[in-house]
Amino acid sequence: MGNNFNKISLLPIPWMKQKLESIYEKSINGNLFLIYNEFGSSEYINYRNIIDLLDRYNIIIDHTHPIYFYFPIEVDNLIRNLILAIKSILPNHSYIILAGYKEYYPNFNEVNCIANIYSVYPELKDNIEFSYLIDSSKSFEIFTSLSDTQRINIKPESSCTISGPAFNYNINHPSSNSITHISFVKLIDESSSEFVDYYIKGLTNKNNNFNFNF
Repeated sequence: MGNNFNKISLLPIPWMKQKLESIYEKSINGNLFLIYNEFGSSEYINYRNIIDLLDRYNIIIDHTHPIYFYFPIEVDNLIRNLILAIKSILPNHSYIILAGYKEYYPNFNEVNCIANIYSVYPELKDNIEFSYLIDSSKSFEIFTSLSDTQRINIKPESSCTISGPAFNYNINHPSSNSITHISFVKLIDESSSEFVDYYIKGLTNKNNNFNFNF
């Protein structure tokens, strides 16, 4: 029966803090992690899996150790289930923040982004604390550095969740190193045509800024 659940992985990325500080010229507090699902996994979440991952990395969550989860604004059933699982397991001191790129949502702001999600997934109402929209100019540098450093290939739009800790969006303890930041990313298969477009063709961009329209 356990095979029907999603296989979720958690990965510490301490080096990414320095990378983001360099890219955005801002100081970042706290610890950074990636959370992602394995290829071919179910959209159903095993709550015990999430608890075990937090325990494995000795992640403390309380009023002095808040935890921030960053998800893409493009919410699907998997992300919905993850958000509901997190809020069930961690009803206090956990915060859900949605991230997106301005180019994708030129007529949206932080408020109507969340309202739009609630219209599709009403069960998420009151479970999302904040959303943000940023430009995509830094995305290529972020997702290629992740590939080069740890051989993890993500979809470029996932880069916006990794950027979140650099901006202290809606963070109650911005100066504290006791914060945990966990960014959800979607993986991309190296054998796919998307990988060639995003990673191989993207390397020819002289400005090191990713262009979504090849």
